[in-house]
Amino acid sequence: MKLSLLNHSGFLLDDGHRAYVFDYFKDPAGLVKKAQAEGRELWFFATHLHGDHYSPRILDFNTPTTKYIVHEDVPKEGLPTDRTTFMAVGDETTIDGVKITMYGSTDEGGSFLLTFPNLTVFHAGDLNWWHWLGDTDENNRFAREYARKEFNRVQGMKADVVMFPVDARLEAAREWGSIEFLHHVEQPKLFVPMHANGPIWEPSIYFKALYEDLPLWIPQHDGDTTDLKPYETAQQG
Repeated sequence: MKLSLLNHSGFLLDDGHRAYVFDYFKDPAGLVKKAQAEGRELWFFATHLHGDHYSPRILDFNTPTTKYIVHEDVPKEGLPTDRTTFMAVGDETTIDGVKITMYGSTDEGGSFLLTFPNLTVFHAGDLNWWHWLGDTDENNRFAREYARKEFNRVQGMKADVVMFPVDARLEAAREWGSIEFLHHVEQPKLFVPMHANGPIWEPSIYFKALYEDLPLWIPQHDGDTTDLKPYETAQQG
């Protein structure tokens, strides 16, 4: 499989037959259009309704093979009833051999864990510790407790590849969420930052000291692609 950054928190996971598109918002490199033109079956995942995670333009790609797996708050208008799966936090379903689990968020909607025979992939949506410097103590206490609650939901979760917000607007607290999340789950084989909202993330000395053995892929440009084959589990037979 190959993983490509579309923009912001949007990614395309390509297995050569299907293209799994997460939180489509913008696609300056035209990767989704290209995948469809090359015959990929498109599956769109929408973690929530925020304008930087969801666009109704995903309906522009609707064909008889396109699937939509979305949080239950996404508007139903225009979505094909026979090829759309609405999910709530805690739901689990299997579609054509792909197990899909929706975990929680510390904002709107949820997050997705996809389990393939040879790879597990987690897209966090807006799951993060949203500690804003300069906010009130009350609001930041709420953010801390909300993060604790949702990170406890993922305790012990196994994911080979994790896409997680590392938002520059949080300033000194930019890495807090990723550090706490990684403390709760089994260490992934690859960590991919997203939702930058500013300068591309450069891991701090503290982060590197905590997770010195954690492979990172930090996309530099929209359209950047990495090969996930090194992180896949060899199949038997």
